[in-house]
Amino acid sequence: MMDEKVLESLEKEDVVICIRPTVLNGNEWSGDVNISVLAGRDNPLHDDDYYSLLHFAKMVCATVPMMETSPDLRNIAHDYVMTEVDNQELEIDFEPESNRGKVLDRKDNVVTLSFGSKTKGSA
Repeated sequence: MMDEKVLESLEKEDVVICIRPTVLNGNEWSGDVNISVLAGRDNPLHDDDYYSLLHFAKMVCATVPMMETSPDLRNIAHDYVMTEVDNQELEIDFEPESNRGKVLDRKDNVVTLSFGSKTKGSA
């Protein structure tokens, strides 16, 4: 079951890339992931725009297996994250561990989280 707060935070036009790790005994990540592209049934985009957005999401997902076969691509992505993305995250005030959220439900490729209050960016 999907937490209503999670559903309310999504816009009808959102396309979500879900990355589910394969978890071994002892809650250790095996290194494998299942990547899914999720889109709502009531997406208001025109068909051409909707399929272009889905294609873009698939291209983003395709970079994962491409990085397995291309060390150059993997290094470019790694360097970009280290210099651009991680530096931006340092400017964010991180919540204490107790406010990170609680897993309420896991079904198929959907994980439902509860943060107990509105999160940054919610209306």
